[in-house]
Amino acid sequence: MTPQQHKLHLRHPSIVHALLANAAHGAEAPATIFLPDRPGPGVDECVGWRHDELAAAAARVAGQLKRAGVQPGDRVVVCLPTAPAFATVFLGSMMLGAIPSAVAEPSGRGLDKFAGLVEYLEPRAVVATETVLGIFGNQLEGVTLLDGELLHRDARDPNTVSAVPCLPNPGDVAFIQATSGSTGVPKGVQITHANLAANCAQLVEAAVIGDTDTWVSWLPLHHDMGLIGGFLSPLFAGVSTVLMPPSRFLRSPGDWLRAVDQFRGTHTAAPNFAYGYAAARITDAELADIDLSSWRFLVCGAEPIHPATVQRFVDRFGGWGLPADALVPGYGMAEASLVVTLARPRRPIPFDAVSRRALAESARAVDVAAGDPDALHIADCGRPVAGTEVRIVDEAENVCGDNVVGNIQFRGPSTTIGYFRMPEATAKALADGWWDTGDIGYLRDGALRVTGRRKDLIILRGANYVPSDFEVAAESVDGVRPGGVAAVGVADEKRLSEELHLIVESAVAETAHEALAREVRIAVSKCTGVVPAGVHVVGPRSIPKTTSGKLRRADARRLHIPNAAAAGGLLDRHSAIG
Repeated sequence: MTPQQHKLHLRHPSIVHALLANAAHGAEAPATIFLPDRPGPGVDECVGWRHDELAAAAARVAGQLKRAGVQPGDRVVVCLPTAPAFATVFLGSMMLGAIPSAVAEPSGRGLDKFAGLVEYLEPRAVVATETVLGIFGNQLEGVTLLDGELLHRDARDPNTVSAVPCLPNPGDVAFIQATSGSTGVPKGVQITHANLAANCAQLVEAAVIGDTDTWVSWLPLHHDMGLIGGFLSPLFAGVSTVLMPPSRFLRSPGDWLRAVDQFRGTHTAAPNFAYGYAAARITDAELADIDLSSWRFLVCGAEPIHPATVQRFVDRFGGWGLPADALVPGYGMAEASLVVTLARPRRPIPFDAVSRRALAESARAVDVAAGDPDALHIADCGRPVAGTEVRIVDEAENVCGDNVVGNIQFRGPSTTIGYFRMPEATAKALADGWWDTGDIGYLRDGALRVTGRRKDLIILRGANYVPSDFEVAAESVDGVRPGGVAAVGVADEKRLSEELHLIVESAVAETAHEALAREVRIAVSKCTGVVPAGVHVVGPRSIPKTTSGKLRRADARRLHIPNAAAAGGLLDRHSAIG
């Protein structure tokens, strides 16, 4: 497919340029607003940083980093919660010409992962909370450890010496998106200032963000959708954004909607599970006096999109003014900076009803009636954003026609220059400017439909099944956590095919596990025609996920299914398509 014909308009060559331009408006500048982890009485307390104030504070952080020995081109690991200190440290690193990398605050098994990321990135400095610094102490040899809150405190003092902002070149690396991917192996996606500016401009244009709009986000800032969508793109566009800690959303999803009402939010982004979670958990009593009519562009991405789940969200909150066409499916990944395709507002949410049998047996999307027992509903994720191209290819790299399932590839101005210090992995994914996403799907009338991850396909008697079909069916059972199901294939005893196994998160008592597993088996069999060979009930948050929230199914299989590590999946050795 050809990219959109009109030229992508770059309002600024970099985020640093954008911040300084916004700051020039002084008291009329837009603001980055932070909500606390827990609400206060009455109207929610918040900390608002106008961009003139944010630019000044970031320049002072840049000065402190420079005095600590950080130089332009050095890497800085930023391990801070959603709070003002994150903004001043992340932008301060950029102002110095250093390369920030936002990572999640470690806990439990995440401690080893954090140490592995630091070892891989070899930063000059790690900026973190006092708690994180206390955990690691002197374990991180050769790395300067800095308390982010102390840096931020000094950044608010006008007497702290500032660094002169370093205006970056387009090809300079702006930041590294640290991700473990679905394999658990650390990868650092290098995003240049040109990549970032292009993707911000693409998102601003595709989402029709205007000067008076406000983004409201609860996604973590180490997540590409939270970092670029919720924080950097609004800054690039010169509009305000409201940032809420993800822990607050998970604890009280109604606070998300209250923030939209309070700040007259217009835009947001969230994964599929969040819309289902909010629709199920928020009570009518919590919605008293709330008006959601300002909310007009809600992006859904980061994980498989299930039309029925997101439609329930739209239907549930329509009575409080949410427009019927506000929820918009999209597709993206860190290697594209963020967004690759984005649909347009439509009602109802657009999807294809295709034969799951034809999809599994012939890798083709064949339309059937939406209510047909054989129907699988695939969301329309829209056309590529301006300047980006998407194609579908088979295993021999031949370009596929419409409705043929194959490997999704893209190219465009926001495509990463590659993984940090991983030339082989970069070369494997990038060929002639096309990036292989590892996802599979098909095109229809120029718009993308995503059917799953290539390596996650389950082969049952020679047919390829996407795991999300089984997972959605299992989630329909009461007691199963939304987003808490992983469907995997395990080689049968003769290793001639695979058997379907489901790993299911639930908070029900252990004595109820057997009954729940039986209900899941019945629901999946009834919906898909495939009887699971095993259903394994585990506790909440037991299924490993990537930093982007995607299921790490192979790791889940190894962790929770006895003998699966030895048997493995046939996809470890065989082609999934063809």
